[in-house]
Amino acid sequence: MAVITIAVCDEVRKDAQKLVKKLSELIPEAEILVYRNRESLLNGLKDEHKRCDVLFMGLDGEKGENLETVRAIRLGGNYVPVVLVAANDHFYKEAFEVFAFNYITKPVGIGELEHVMKPILRSCELDGGKALHFQYRTQIYTLQHRRLVYISSSLHNVVFHLTDGTVIRCRARLADFSDQLADSSFLRCHQSFLINLDKVTSLNKNSFMVGGTEIPISRNYLKNSRQKYKDYLEQQKVSS
Repeated sequence: MAVITIAVCDEVRKDAQKLVKKLSELIPEAEILVYRNRESLLNGLKDEHKRCDVLFMGLDGEKGENLETVRAIRLGGNYVPVVLVAANDHFYKEAFEVFAFNYITKPVGIGELEHVMKPILRSCELDGGKALHFQYRTQIYTLQHRRLVYISSSLHNVVFHLTDGTVIRCRARLADFSDQLADSSFLRCHQSFLINLDKVTSLNKNSFMVGGTEIPISRNYLKNSRQKYKDYLEQQKVSS
């Protein structure tokens, strides 16, 4: 089984081929999905059998048109790490607006790829064996932690929000999953929310931000949530 699934989308075919070759050399066991254009990529990301752990998106043209592709992915609720690959650094500022994980320029060197992939690989390796298991009606679900952005509940209904925008519902309570989520990156920040700290992009006064989605922090959980997030960030610094 592949340690990581990487998606590459670059309409300049020779650049895509060079990137795929270097990624294959760097991570031989990786599964690499290649998309030739925006439409095939967006369709692929909707297919739950083609989920990826990181997306390398080529930015070509004077206006960096594929920034809008990434924006569409985010608006669809998908927070997969996106590495923008451009001919120059003209769109570096705009990269922050679409919550890009990193920004690199062509030609991409193997050392640069290694630097970009190291934290993503580490996350996949750490969480690869961690998953949430449950049965609802006649179906058994296995949801890997790294695929989960946050979990919400209302009136004994639990909703799992996945990185690719998929939503899975079941009849349960958040407390029913507490044992499986112990010693993980998940944090209870509200009576109705569990959030994956690996997916948090910022902390506001009374809420976490995950891309463009705001997850509330209730008063009873505020102090602990702030401390846990601070501890998490410190741990990430030590590990990097």
